[in-house]
Amino acid sequence: YWYNRFNMEIKVTTGENTVIAVSGQLDTLTAVDFEKVVQEVLKTPVQEVVLETGELTYVSSAGLRLILTLQKGMTARGGSLILKNVQPDVKEIFDITGFSSILTLQ
Repeated sequence: YWYNRFNMEIKVTTGENTVIAVSGQLDTLTAVDFEKVVQEVLKTPVQEVVLETGELTYVSSAGLRLILTLQKGMTARGGSLILKNVQPDVKEIFDITGFSSILTLQ
């Protein structure tokens, strides 16, 4: 399923793992939709979530909070969250906030 609203699009693909592809900006406006996705994914028994961020251009504090919620939820069940294709601008946000040291970036 997917969401496309404001300046962000989210596509979710399920299988052996769940892939959440996010493009655009994850900010206060778009965090509402991303939070719905996070809550839905955490209700499933999946053990690996891949957050595909190749087209993500910005993450606000609201977005960081939700990524952390997803990370904690996956860790609590013995699962993992992997962020793939993190763009330099977004990586800089993760570095500044210390998220790079607690997230798995590939």
